[in-house]
Amino acid sequence: MRIHGATPEWMNQLKKDGYDHVDLEQLIAFRIHGVSPDFIEKVQKLGYTHPDPEQLVAMRIHGVTPEYIAQMRSHGLQNLSIDQLVEMRIHGVD
Repeated sequence: MRIHGATPEWMNQLKKDGYDHVDLEQLIAFRIHGVSPDFIEKVQKLGYTHPDPEQLVAMRIHGVTPEYIAQMRSHGLQNLSIDQLVEMRIHGVD
């Protein structure tokens, strides 16, 4: 945990965001792939109320950012699931 910078403060913020039951491997994946409390809050503000840890990691791996979601919405794609957004990024939809 220390190698990846998973500090008690970082973990406490995740708990505040509702991720208090994330296992050790998922916490390490969060740190490796940049799933931060800030990223989670931005995603939740876009209406994705509690993405599961695997979805959050997949979003970061494949470049599904809050900006990408907003861009897709501006083109009329309003109700896409996280899985659909990830699939779109995998296949190069921009």
